[in-house]
Parts: sequence; C-alpha cells; structure tokens
Amino acid sequence: MAGDLSAEIIERVKDAYASEQSLLVAGHGSKTPWLPEIQQQAGAVLDVTGHSGIQAYQPEELVITARAGTSLDEINQTLAAQGQMLACDPPQFKSAGPEANTVGTLGGVVACGMSGPSRPWSGAVRDAILGVELVNGKGEYLKFGGQVMKNVAGYDVSRLQAGAWGNLGVLASISIRVHPSWQDQCTLVFPMSAEQAQKKCLFLAQQNLPLQGTCWRDGLLSLRLAGHSGGVAGAKLALGGEAMPSSAGEEFWAGLRDHNADFFHSTDSSTRIWRVVVPSASALPGDWLHLDDLLIEWGGGLRWLRHDDAEAVHAYAKSVGGWCWAKGEQMPIDVVQSRYMNELKRAFDPQSIFLSPMSLLRSLQHAD
Repeated sequence: MAGDLSAEIIERVKDAYASEQSLLVAGHGSKTPWLPEIQQQAGAVLDVTGHSGIQAYQPEELVITARAGTSLDEINQTLAAQGQMLACDPPQFKSAGPEANTVGTLGGVVACGMSGPSRPWSGAVRDAILGVELVNGKGEYLKFGGQVMKNVAGYDVSRLQAGAWGNLGVLASISIRVHPSWQDQCTLVFPMSAEQAQKKCLFLAQQNLPLQGTCWRDGLLSLRLAGHSGGVAGAKLALGGEAMPSSAGEEFWAGLRDHNADFFHSTDSSTRIWRVVVPSASALPGDWLHLDDLLIEWGGGLRWLRHDDAEAVHAYAKSVGGWCWAKGEQMPIDVVQSRYMNELKRAFDPQSIFLSPMSLLRSLQHAD
C-alpha cells in the first residue's frame, strides 16, 4: 500500500547512526545481484518499498514526482496513459523471492543509474533528474533541486544520486523529467562483422537519424529507429536492411534492456558477464576474446564481455580508456574519483552507515 514513511525512515537512520549500525537500503531487490556478495550479506536491510506513491504528475510540464519506493510498473503505466515515457529506458530487471513479478522501484532506477539501449540518444538517468529529497546518514531530511531544470553552482546533489547506489543517503522522493512516447518504431538488421558494425555506427552517429538503439551480436547489426512516424519511415527507406517484425523488434530490445536475451544467460556458471564502457571508436577486444562472447551496444560505447579472466578484462578496459564492472564486483573508482567520493561521503554519511558497491564500510573492514 502506498504511503509516506518518511518519519519511520528518519527514525531508523537515527537509530543506526547512534548505534553505528550499517544499513543496506533496499527496494524490490532487482539490482541486488550487482552488489558485492559481502555487502549483500552485511548490515541491516532498510526496506523502502512501503514508502511509495506518485505525489505529483504534470503531463503538460513533462515532470513526475514520486516517492522512491514507487514501483517502476506504476510509473510506466501512469506515463503511458498520457502518451509519455522515461526516455532513459531503464532496465526492468525481474526481482527474486516474494517480489518476483515486480521490476524495481523509481529509487532503484536512480540509485543504480543504469540506462537502457536508448541512452546515447535520449540521455542517461541523471540527465532526467530535476530534484530529490533524501535522508542523510544523520537522519536529517534534505531537499535538493525542484521540478524545473536550473543552472547550479558547485555539486548538483540531485544528479549525484544517479549511480550512487544509496552511498549518500536514503532517497525519499524524486522529481524526474519525462518525454512523449514514440509514435512509431522499427528494427532494421544488417549482416556484418563487428569491425564493420563499429564503422557503420560511427558514421550513423553523424547523421540526422531517429536512432534509439544499436546492437551487434553474432554477425548481425540491429538498429532501432524510433520517434515521429515520418522520421522513422524516411530513415527506414534511406538505410535499407531487413525489417524485423514489429512485435519481434520490441521483444528484442526489451530482452536486451532487461538482460533476458540469451547472451546474458551463460550455461557456464563460472563465466562472468562484464559491463565495459568505452569510447565508441576504441579498439575491439583482441584474439583473447571469442566473438561469441561479445555483444556491443550504444553505437560501440557499451560492450558486454563473457569471460572468466578478470585481469584480462580490466586490462582491456584500461587500455582503451574505459572501465568495467561485473555483477558482484566492487565498483572501480580511480584516485581522483575516490577523493571526491570520500569528501561527499563524509558530508552526507559521516559514520558510513550506508552500504553501497562503492564503499567498504567499517563493518566490512573489520569483518573476520
């Protein structure tokens, strides 16, 4: 049942602050597999799913405000009824356990900061955030931003929450910009090598096309065209290729977004799937990686690798100026990032009570 549990959350955080207890902020648990295993098991769970409900929705202003525990299903259905959508196309990972039929919460979307196939063309999660309200590590209720886009000096605290994984506080309420739904979409398929696909995507990036997704896998480049009907029809005619049936195309991109595609379900449990973010024009993996274990998105900027040699994957990502991360791994942070993250952590969570993939907390550092 939807409701405002701000008072209960504040009290819980204050108790944890006083007792120096670690807290793992959780919604439906759809992103839990991405947490390092030790952090999945440490600390007390602070369940915010009850803190839910849409607080304000102004279709004419293209903004929706909802509590962090509001399900993504409810957000999507509300927007769809008004012909609108979340442009960042966030993954809708299915949850395990008693919440198996859910696909996460709005707070989870912001906290993990993951965007779907349309990210390079429609923007990331952080680009859509207008304002947030959160409870910091002392149990103080803070408000940042609002419901309109503003220029700010210093840290944009609202957008800092995207990808922070709850490292800075418990998200309570979020105002996010929405977009009109696509009038039409189609998927075009072209047989070509990975190298050819990379060159084609770099060329298409310079054209005025309604691109909203690219994917290379198993010798096939798939392009999603989406937006105004006239623009989609014109681009389809200009590009050629084989058109995928409409329902099959929508299923294809949903499977890619939600990791339901076959690529993400390896039969070898020891093989990890790595998320490698790199400059689009950077070199493809060498002979050490079999092409069957490579999937390329975002016009070349996101590469999924199936490999059990963490050292080789990290070396590749570093060599091309990117970074990588696999489920259950500590999130990589360089020296400069670490400095700023530590400063922010001290300001928002001085006793490090909040668990996240980016912070090894006191309770973990002293674990046996």
